[in-house]
Amino acid sequence: MRASSGWVISMIEVYALTAAIFSGIATALAAYATWQSPLAAARLAETMRRQAEQAERRYANKMELFTTLMQERAAIYSESGVRALNLIDVVFNESREVRDAWAELLLSFDPSSNTPPAVQQERLRRLLGVMAKDIGLTDQLRTDDLGRVYFPNALQEERFIKDAQRRQIIKQLLESQGGATANTALPPPPNPWPPKPQ
Repeated sequence: MRASSGWVISMIEVYALTAAIFSGIATALAAYATWQSPLAAARLAETMRRQAEQAERRYANKMELFTTLMQERAAIYSESGVRALNLIDVVFNESREVRDAWAELLLSFDPSSNTPPAVQQERLRRLLGVMAKDIGLTDQLRTDDLGRVYFPNALQEERFIKDAQRRQIIKQLLESQGGATANTALPPPPNPWPPKPQ
């Protein structure tokens, strides 16, 4: 009986020693976690701050591009309108719907497509609509808001005069370079991209 009670006592000591070891490990891990948690919290806070800053910057870029296109929608071919259109793929890179609407509008600008101006205007309104949706303005803007434009006659006339002057200068340049007529088309600009590898 004594031998078995000694064995029970030694088993209790083994269990106590094992429990003490695990308790020591748990205490060490808790101390390590206590030491690391402020660092982890600081890293998490910095990551969240950076993400919020990036989201804010992305929204501001989208809003700036959208408002530029809204300002230029009466004459989207203006310099700032063209610049804004060319930035769509970058600024709205994660919005497939906006980029698809832009691609449709761009196709309508191709002279060989013979797209009527009314269709181009409808595609521009669609582009503005999906941009407004992406930005979160669809509750405030209606389709007719996107199409309503103030473009006074004085501005139209001024643009007409500038266009006529530009055409006259081009005609004079073409004629001075070899007797080209007014109907001669401008040569295509050189391709800025290298040829595709064969």
